[in-house]
Amino acid sequence: MIYEREPVGFSPDSNATVSGCFIESKGEFLLLKRQPEKSHPNKWALPGGKADGNETPQEAIVRESIEETEIDLSDRVKFFKTMYERYLEADFVYHIFHALLDKKPEVVLSPEHTDYKWVSPSKALQMDLIEDLDICINMVYPFVNPAVGE
Repeated sequence: MIYEREPVGFSPDSNATVSGCFIESKGEFLLLKRQPEKSHPNKWALPGGKADGNETPQEAIVRESIEETEIDLSDRVKFFKTMYERYLEADFVYHIFHALLDKKPEVVLSPEHTDYKWVSPSKALQMDLIEDLDICINMVYPFVNPAVGE
C-alpha cells in the first residue's frame, strides 16, 4: 500500500530508498516490463530502483535510468513527490521524478527487463502494473479517465 504521509509504525531499512521516473515525451511515458524471475514478475514499471550507498534519490534515478534504458536524464529530471510504500515484507521510501523530453530517445533495455512501451496515462492504467503504480500515475496525471481516454 502506498501513502502520501508516513504511516504509523513505518520502519524502512536504511537501504530502502527507491526512485522512479516518469520519462515523458509527446504525451506518453516509458514503462518497462520486469523479468519473470524478478520481484513483481512480468509487471510493467517505471525506470528506477534502489539508491546505492550514499546516493541521493536524484542521483539514483539518473543512474538507474542509464543502467536500465541508456537514457541519460542528468540535467532533465525534476523531483515530483515522496511517497511511503508498505508491503508485507518491507517498508520503503519512494521518490517520484518526472523528465519531459522533446523527442523519444532510443531505449536500450538492460537484462532486468523484457520489453518497453511508450504509453499514454490512460493506456498505462489498463496494463498489468506493479502494485500502486496506478495511484502514482493518477497523481502525476490527475485528469486521466481510462474509461474515456484522453
